[in-house]
Amino acid sequence: MAVLCVSVAPAFAQGGFNEWGYNYTAHLFNGWYGQWGEWKAHHGVWPGEHWSGATWDSWIVMKWSKDWIPEADEPVGAWVTNHWYWYSDDYDEATWYGFTTRVEWTDKDVAPEAAYFMTEFLKVQSVGDDLEAWTEYQAGGAYDAGWGSHASGVPRYVVFQDVISVYDATTGELVATFNLCTTPPHGLGQPIF
Repeated sequence: MAVLCVSVAPAFAQGGFNEWGYNYTAHLFNGWYGQWGEWKAHHGVWPGEHWSGATWDSWIVMKWSKDWIPEADEPVGAWVTNHWYWYSDDYDEATWYGFTTRVEWTDKDVAPEAAYFMTEFLKVQSVGDDLEAWTEYQAGGAYDAGWGSHASGVPRYVVFQDVISVYDATTGELVATFNLCTTPPHGLGQPIF
């Protein structure tokens, strides 16, 4: 299998990637999950005990809309995508498709010995306080991102696209795909807002 090579630009003049993996001008994060978690802990977004779950053995690339301000209360319609990469020896649903059975991976340019290479792509969007709309989103396969709710109970953020792909780490062949938001009427990848 071709080894995942996700370049991280060095920190340079304004507009480039900073030491945490953020490029605010380009609306991008490109780095280890642990690097992202370390930023959150450093800036007081996550307390230290919460951050302990962010590991250095999965890579994440995030892209967000111009109105999405990381770690703020985003306006309705703002969105962020997350593209995760990791290696695992299983992809059982009981272990979040192998996410809790990751194989140690410390050099993004070198694949570790593992049975599977995993990717997950998801899109999260800020939604308004509209119970009827939320009912429709749920019918379309969307689910609560778990980042707070409006007073009515409608979630503030909804995941409406979530795809996990599993590849044989040796051959690179696709082994399985899990489309977690495919229920009509909206379907995978279709805007629901």
